Amino acid sequence: MNIPLLLLNAESSVPPYEQIQLQLHALIASAQLAPGTALPSVRQLARDLGVAPNTIVRAYSELEREGWIVTIARRGVMVATNPPIAATEERKRRIEQAVTTLLEDVRLLNVSAQELHTELDRQLKQPGKTSS
Repeated sequence: MNIPLLLLNAESSVPPYEQIQLQLHALIASAQLAPGTALPSVRQLARDLGVAPNTIVRAYSELEREGWIVTIARRGVMVATNPPIAATEERKRRIEQAVTTLLEDVRLLNVSAQELHTELDRQLKQPGKTSS
C-alpha cells in the first residue's frame, strides 16, 4: 500500500495528528489518493512517521468523522467511496449554474455591473439571505 509521502514538521505549531489529517485530506481532495485506496494501518503509519499510534488514531478518527475515509472490518482503513470532494464539486457546479442563470437575466435587463454589485450587497446583508 503505497501512499504519497507524509511529512511531519516537529517545529510546527500544528499538532502532528492535524498535520497528518490535513495532508491526507489534501491527497484525497486532489485525487492523489483515489476512492477505495487502502491506507496504512495505525501501527504501520505510526512506525513510519515516528509518532505514537494514538496520533494516527486521532487523525484517522477526524477524517472518518468528516467522511473522507472509512474503516472496514478485517480490511482496514480506506479512502471513502464518495469523499466530501464529490459534494464540493456538486456545490461548485450548482453555484456556477446559478451565476450563469443570474447573469443571463441581468444581461436581458441591461443591468450594469455596479447595479448588480449594489443589489447583491444589499441582499447579502439582509438576515436569512446567507448561511454565514
